[in-house]
Order: sequence, then C-alpha cells, then structure tokens
Amino acid sequence: MKKYTYSFICIVLLCAIIFATPLFSLLGLPGGSHNIASPSAVVIDFATGEILFEKDAHSLRAPASMTKAMTAFVVYEEIEAGNLTLDTLIPVSTNAAMVSADISIQGAVLPIQAGSYVSVDTLLHLMMTLSSNGACIAVAEFISGCEDAFVQRMNESARAIGMTAYFNNVHGALLHYTTAYSIAILVREFITRYPDILRVTSATSFAFGGIVRNNTNLLMHSGDFYFTYADGFRTGTSREAGFCLASTAERDGHRVIAVVMGASSSQDRFSDSITLLEYGLIEIARRTADKNQRADSEPVTVIVDDNKVYFPDQQPFIIDGVTMVPVRGVFEKMGFTVGWDSQQRAAILSNQQLQIIIPAYGDVFSINGDIIIPEVPQQMINGRLMLPLRAIAEALGGIAYWDSNNRVAVIITNQDTKLY
Repeated sequence: MKKYTYSFICIVLLCAIIFATPLFSLLGLPGGSHNIASPSAVVIDFATGEILFEKDAHSLRAPASMTKAMTAFVVYEEIEAGNLTLDTLIPVSTNAAMVSADISIQGAVLPIQAGSYVSVDTLLHLMMTLSSNGACIAVAEFISGCEDAFVQRMNESARAIGMTAYFNNVHGALLHYTTAYSIAILVREFITRYPDILRVTSATSFAFGGIVRNNTNLLMHSGDFYFTYADGFRTGTSREAGFCLASTAERDGHRVIAVVMGASSSQDRFSDSITLLEYGLIEIARRTADKNQRADSEPVTVIVDDNKVYFPDQQPFIIDGVTMVPVRGVFEKMGFTVGWDSQQRAAILSNQQLQIIIPAYGDVFSINGDIIIPEVPQQMINGRLMLPLRAIAEALGGIAYWDSNNRVAVIITNQDTKLY
C-alpha cells in the first residue's frame, strides 16, 4: 500500500512540474530564497525591467570579471558614435600584452602579442567569451589613452543607465564594487541598445592564437549546466568575489536576465542561474497567459476624427479596462509616416510637426524628445506593437472616450495635429 501511495505522490509532483505554474511555489522561490545558494541574486523581465525575484540584490559586492560587460558596453558606445567599427584594428601595447599573460593577476591567462593589431570584434570575443584581461586593457588604452581615463568613462556610463557601481579597473581582476541588480540593469541596457552583443556572448567557443577555447559560461555548451534557452552573458570569479554569473535566456519571445554574486562554488552559480532563468521564463509565461485570459476579445471599433480605422492584421482589444490598439493602423490613419528602427527596436512615427518614438519593450515613449508615460505600457502582440488608445490621443493633444453601449473607442485629435 505504501508503495502505491508513494508512486501516486511522485506522479502528482511530476504533473506539477510539467504544468510549470505551481512548480516554483512548491520550491518556495517566490516567497523565499532558500533554494538559491548564492548570497546575492536577482532575475528581471527584460521587456519591462521588473524584478521577478531577488535575494539581497542591492548589496555592494565584488563583480570580478562581470566587470568586462561594462568595458564592452563602452566599446559599443564608441561603435555607435562612429569612432570604431567591429573591423577596426587595435594596437596591443606592451602593458596590455603583459597583463594578458600575467599569471599573478586573477582571470584568464590568454597571451596577446605586444605590437600586434587585433580587431575590435576579436577583442570583444576575448573579453566576453574567454575573459581576457589583456583585451580589456588594449581597448581601454586605444579609446581613452590609458586605463584610468577609461575607468572614469565606465563610471559615467554606469551612472547614466542607473547603476550603483564604483569601478576602478577595466577587467575586474582587482577589487571594486557594484550590485547584482546593477549588473542586471547593465545587461538589459546592453541587449536593448546593442543586441549584437548576443552574437558574441552566445558563442560556445572562440579560436585565438591557433587554439580553440570554450566559453567560460557553461550554460552555453553541452554538459551538466547546459541551458537550452541561454545566449550569454558573462562569468566572474575571484577570491574576493566568489563565483558570479550574469546570464540571459529567451523562450517564446520572452527574455529574462539573471545575476548571481558571491556563490561559494562554480556549481552553485550555474545551478542557481538555471533556477532563476527557468523561474523567470515560467513566471512571465504565466503572467502573459493571465493577461490574455483577462483581455476582452469582443470586437472593438476605433474611430479617429469621425473616420473608422480598419486593422487587417491585429484587432484592438481591451485589457484591464484599457483599449489597446495597433500603433501602425492608428497613426497611418492620422497621416503619420510609420517606420521601424531595428537598432532601437522602436517604431518611428513622424509628420511635419512631430516625431514619436515608441520602443517595443519599455514603459515609456517619446514625442519630440519629451518622455510620455502611458497608463499601460506598450507591448508586442502577435508581432504588432500595441499602445493604449488614450495615450495616443493625449500625446497628440486630443482626447479619447469609450462608448460602452456600442463598444466604440473614439479619438478626437487636436486641430493642430489633424491632417484631414
């Protein structure tokens, strides 16, 4: 009898795991942190920046080689500014070469020849895939003249994106401090602004000097810690920092970012990261399912200045009492030119007076540079960018109202912006 009872319990638990929603409730993750061995951890929703789970994520800790993500971020800022390309050849100084081969400095020993010229793309792979200290010195000296000046730039960029960070070297082999949440902010900003970095961090290995070396992030290649949906980001290990990892994963169009700091073993940092990533992906999927269930699927008619708007691809719907409409259909009806900026991942809408930028992922959009915070954030639904109807009307200086009897949403634009 006991045997059958035990088998039944196992089946119930297995079903709970398969159906995923209650899985982490059983493990205790949402309400506690006893399943995360690392002393500091966080997982956030990439789309919104919302913290899905945290454990002492705001305490200052040594990031070790996760620092290299900030160094690489500044490199991409220089590429964006037109000062570099991925093909730009960087001269390797004697100092950079010495650091690259110095076994007394914590971090990967990966000799780079003094006097050689190495492309920016190769140096990014050496930094972000193989954790080369010398590659960081080489780019810092080329961009800013010396490491100290580049570190100042790192701290300025960190403050600009909202990090709490106090960098004093470019590779993290020496001691300085930031927080798990700040690293998550950095990774989110990095992927948002420069998605090419995922090409680098998702590489399972990289060849340099005739030797093929594996990515230090074990989530990326086959083994005990392989995670199917992972595509980066950066490991960090030192005596002071312990074992750290910033990671990201995407499943079914949803991306999450996880950071663990201060783990006592490499096994803990990878197993904790898998737990966090899986929980984050499941939690976002659950919330999306709940949101879709709450969405009012009955037809909604949209009228702009007495003209009915037709939406052939994605119909408007109501969610939590808010009418969400496809951006392209409404703005084209009002005479705007509608384009898509793949770099910014944003819709660019313009007429003779206005330029409106609506990021696909985020809580705000802008009109002629002024930030607008809608009542409900914009979101991608079936590949179409949706925005609250009221936000559109008010952004144009007009009004919106809801005719509940006829299920009609009405926009009346300001006459200054009305084009017909």
